[in-house]
Amino acid sequence: MASGRSRGRYLCPIDGYVVTLGQTGVRLDRPMRLIFRPGEFGRWRVTEPGQVDAERLERVAGRVLGTGCVVSDHYDPDRPAGWDGRAGLLLVDADAPGDPAAWLVNERLTYRQCAACASRIPDLPERHVPTEWTPCRAWATKGRGQYRRNQVPVDQGPHPADSLACPDCDPRWSAR
Repeated sequence: MASGRSRGRYLCPIDGYVVTLGQTGVRLDRPMRLIFRPGEFGRWRVTEPGQVDAERLERVAGRVLGTGCVVSDHYDPDRPAGWDGRAGLLLVDADAPGDPAAWLVNERLTYRQCAACASRIPDLPERHVPTEWTPCRAWATKGRGQYRRNQVPVDQGPHPADSLACPDCDPRWSAR
């Protein structure tokens, strides 16, 4: 496990979720490809990927996940036996991995503070608001534990363009 404030957190390239190396994520030690394996799912025989699996396959789009890439432990290629015959997504060795420069290898996430409420969030391009903005909410809950939580006011701004906003403060998310 890595030290520091980000604690070894990565964005899984397959499902897009934040994973922590050593807890909910594993580092690949060889080039791999994501495939769908037909098989049994409960009492049913599944031959085609469902909507979620199809979206995840499209997200990676046949690319090679390179050595050092961190993925969710759900896709761990070295998980114990007993998974044979089940339908679903599977990481397999890339038979012709191609140029290592084209491999998909994710970087450790950097966390920064929301401009309005100061909560720590991953610094991703989609979290930056392109125009000047004001937050959707006026109060935020801070603190941990049952008795240490309290409401604090949110800085109403206006905040500059390209500043970082958490999903609770981002005005683009209020319409969703």
